[in-house]
Amino acid sequence: MIAYLPDTNVLVDYGRDKAVRIRLENAGRDASKFVLAPSTLEELSRGVIAGGSIHFGENKEVFAWLRAQACTVLELPRPFMGKVLGVPSKRGNVEPHHYVQLVDMVASSTTLDEFLKRKGAVGSAWTDLDQTVAIHEAVLDKEFEALEKIAKLPYPIDLAAKFCETFGTSGAHPDPKLFRLHFSAALEYAESTVSKIKAGAKPRKNDPGRYGDSQLFYYLADPDVILLTGEDFSGDIRISPQRTRICGVDSLPNGSAPQ
Repeated sequence: MIAYLPDTNVLVDYGRDKAVRIRLENAGRDASKFVLAPSTLEELSRGVIAGGSIHFGENKEVFAWLRAQACTVLELPRPFMGKVLGVPSKRGNVEPHHYVQLVDMVASSTTLDEFLKRKGAVGSAWTDLDQTVAIHEAVLDKEFEALEKIAKLPYPIDLAAKFCETFGTSGAHPDPKLFRLHFSAALEYAESTVSKIKAGAKPRKNDPGRYGDSQLFYYLADPDVILLTGEDFSGDIRISPQRTRICGVDSLPNGSAPQ
């Protein structure tokens, strides 16, 4: 079964654009399956807090729809990639079921204050949700710094091998060919980012969203996943066969799967 993976922009548009809402809701009625990335839910949740009490009602609508779809929350990228590569990878303290609880907390709350109380309750995995902006910024610093270091290396750069070095143990890293096969879109996008940095671009300052985008491309290793996005990545991903599964919501004019 096709599994639609909407990015943050698409889900934000669900609450703002009637045409997007109709297409997504029709897709749900057509028995299409929706899956969610942890990073998308975290970004949406930060938006709920930043939007304050005034916008809580409209922001809540997105979470209510996600709960109604009983959306599957995917694993974090690292353990997901490890499974694909056959190399178990470190898990974080937050698991997919915690994200399901997060969706329910927002959808079940009548006010922002109620949501904040629920997230701060004893035993909640989200007590520091309002601090995740700083945590996220630290991750961006680390990830872009790594790409900047790679960009300083002489060509040719085997980026797949660089990624594989972060999995497994010394002498037991996964085969870069396997990485290229399963994560071709993510790899091509990363290579494009490195090329831009080499040419003088500063994505950490001017285009930090590239990191979040890159995290979603890893899930295309699942051949049933179609990434729904409002962005145009054709300038960055031109060769990967996975590019055909990076689609806009307008590719579903009647809420049906692409033909």
